[in-house]
Amino acid sequence: MPKRNFVSIQLPAVQPDCCADCPLCGLVPNHLKPKGSFETHVCTATMEALTRRFIRVRASQRDSHHPLHRPCDDRWDAWMQLPGRKFNISTQIYSELRFPYEQTLQLQIRFHK
Repeated sequence: MPKRNFVSIQLPAVQPDCCADCPLCGLVPNHLKPKGSFETHVCTATMEALTRRFIRVRASQRDSHHPLHRPCDDRWDAWMQLPGRKFNISTQIYSELRFPYEQTLQLQIRFHK
């Protein structure tokens, strides 16, 4: 059986309102973060580091005087032309950046003392 070198991620038909809702958002591993850096998240499609505060900003709440400039704004329309709207990222990037982010979204088990 051949080894898969990429993971296909289904993109939504409409660009998410904030980066936290995007299926391409990931976490920067602690060993790759420069000391004192506030960038804790990364866009796995553009590989640009983002802050926790930035990924929660909603584009719908911004106005024309203060628009939101996301790293994928100029590329989203091209990604919608991909077959089946599936974006491929390498399995290494998925396992190092995206999977830990998905794990933080899961409910945590709380034990009573």
